[in-house]
Amino acid sequence: MLDSLGKIVVISNTGPLISAFQCGRIDLLKHYFETIYIPESELEEFRRHGADETIRQLISEGFVVVERLTADEKAQARQIARSVAESTFARVKDYEHHLPEAEAMVLMNRKELDAVRILLEEKAARETAKSLRLPLTGFIGVLLRACRDSLLTPDEMRALLADCRRQGTRYSDELIAEMYHRCQEVRQE
Repeated sequence: MLDSLGKIVVISNTGPLISAFQCGRIDLLKHYFETIYIPESELEEFRRHGADETIRQLISEGFVVVERLTADEKAQARQIARSVAESTFARVKDYEHHLPEAEAMVLMNRKELDAVRILLEEKAARETAKSLRLPLTGFIGVLLRACRDSLLTPDEMRALLADCRRQGTRYSDELIAEMYHRCQEVRQE
């Protein structure tokens, strides 16, 4: 989950942004994040998900900033992508499939970006990020923070996750139920 640091700078893979686009809650990203950096390789992924126009608008606003990796950074990303592909959680074992999220992890090493979190959704990528000691969250972490801040009710959170699932995000019934209850809990803290 997010801290109470005010707006922060983050690096993101496509998944958390796609989820925000799917349920129409880009406003929550703008509420918590000052800037979101993404690797250039993710632009193709946004296009494949039909989110090209939305991401281009956020780039033109300066909210999303695209970063190109150096040759050395790309080599590091290939190593990380292999680690993600080897995870027991990885559904796709071809490391090239995991390059965008690995490139996002590499961007976390750029001190000049001042990023304090990486946004990742897939379990295999999250497992690798944890092994690299990267501070992470995901779209659900953003929603939980919104619950804590009374910007969302548990019912709204459940509806948003269900919206994402209807549009292709893999949120199970169990996960949605668990997050509904967590939202109830954090609102009472």
